[in-house]
Amino acid sequence: MDSSLWPPFHSLPSDNYLARGANAHVFRISANIAFKYPTSETENTAEICSRIESEKVVYRVLMDRPHPYILQAICCVPEGIFLRRMQCTLRERLAQPKTAIPTQTQELWVWQMASAVAWLETLGFVHGDLRIANMLLDDDDNLQVADFDATVRAGDRLQVGSVPLEKLGNTHQQPVAGPVTEQFSLASCMYSVRFGGQDPWRDVKSARMRNMVRDQLTFPSVAADPLLGEVMTRCWSGEYDSMAAVKQDVLARLGWTATKTETMHWEAMEKRAAVPLDMLRQECEEFLAQEKRGMVPGGSACPGGASVKHQGSREQGMGDSQGRERC
Repeated sequence: MDSSLWPPFHSLPSDNYLARGANAHVFRISANIAFKYPTSETENTAEICSRIESEKVVYRVLMDRPHPYILQAICCVPEGIFLRRMQCTLRERLAQPKTAIPTQTQELWVWQMASAVAWLETLGFVHGDLRIANMLLDDDDNLQVADFDATVRAGDRLQVGSVPLEKLGNTHQQPVAGPVTEQFSLASCMYSVRFGGQDPWRDVKSARMRNMVRDQLTFPSVAADPLLGEVMTRCWSGEYDSMAAVKQDVLARLGWTATKTETMHWEAMEKRAAVPLDMLRQECEEFLAQEKRGMVPGGSACPGGASVKHQGSREQGMGDSQGRERC
């Protein structure tokens, strides 16, 4: 196995490897639990670890303020983050050959992603890297927004610039995070859902994309989607004052009532509760205890689980007096 893939818990076999992102790897712990930990690339270790530590801060806030369409962390330890395990990413689902996504499911996903991003807004966060690869699906095909290692506080500058999914400013600096940047990314995800997994900017070169977005010229055609196409165009143009306004417009165009969405909300929460968080935490504790008893000690790619400051938040310690945080 590539040394950068080595998990901090050496009892994990390579067969448990699930996925790799820009800053982290994900391993399977069990049928219901996955573990995310920073890559061990020496050149960028400090930056990568800082982002994972910031992600822990976001997940801790979400532990107290959960949302049914946002991935739930089970617990954070210096080595990484234990998460509820999902079935696949939205990108993987959309890429499945000869699998048409029912219109009802498409509408559900659009609503769920809009609802999740609006919830983050109420907490003062901007996701900052909304992509269909950063959205997961559970066993019931419910969407879960995930991956918060690029999340910032509203008003701070974005940490990543994944053209064409984020609206670039008039300079080479990352734009200030807020409704304009977030709704641009959301519209691109909505497009992929509504148009068979297609990338809305598939025919646009990166340099041209920068000019097109900056000058707000021609956006992808959405004429084939009379229901939600206008929402996408308005999002790309930055017309909504907030993500809550995007959510409300989606709700109105779908013709759904507040009662219906509230019922959906609580049904999703009840399904999640079928595998209780306390039970998952106990399983993580047992895994950590077993790892501690093992012959080969584990270790974090980030030294000591150091404290970091998330944008706009208090400094938060990442470990107990023994260097490991309990779940």
